[in-house]
Amino acid sequence: MNKINFEQDQIETVSNDDATSIGDLCQQLVDAEAEVSALKDLLKTKQENVLELKQVKIPAWMQEKNLSQLKLNDGSSIEVTNFYGISIPKDHDQRATAYQWLRDNNLGDIIKNEIAARFGRNEDGKALEFAKLATANGYEVEQTLKVESQTLKATLKELHLKGAALPPEETFKTFVGRQAKVTRKK
Repeated sequence: MNKINFEQDQIETVSNDDATSIGDLCQQLVDAEAEVSALKDLLKTKQENVLELKQVKIPAWMQEKNLSQLKLNDGSSIEVTNFYGISIPKDHDQRATAYQWLRDNNLGDIIKNEIAARFGRNEDGKALEFAKLATANGYEVEQTLKVESQTLKATLKELHLKGAALPPEETFKTFVGRQAKVTRKK
């Protein structure tokens, strides 16, 4: 059997021992990749189980018993609190609809508007004025609107706690639920 010596670009003779050795190494690689794949599948299953316990089973049980917190024998505690998740879609049209909803509901101040220079909250007018001024003077500008994820999440929480109208699910990706949090004894 022949093998290629990549450093010298020469073909050398390969012994049966060499063929057995490389065969063993290749089999070790195949076995290791299969083991990694199995471990990834196991990890995914375990993570799904943790979420089921954290967001469904424990909150449901504690709600049934009218509990929001309890202490375990080992000194750790479990508390069930509200959990909020929200995001603005990546699709341009849906994103524009989301921004318009925020503006229509007096939440436009959380939208950051950027045109080459940075504009913060409540500066949409200044940004537009800057863009018009730049365009009138022959400069091309690129406008970027964004809402920081933590700001959006805090806004959702505030709206929920006030009992106000929540952002529509057909516009935003929202999630409001209950979640168990374990605090370990120190």
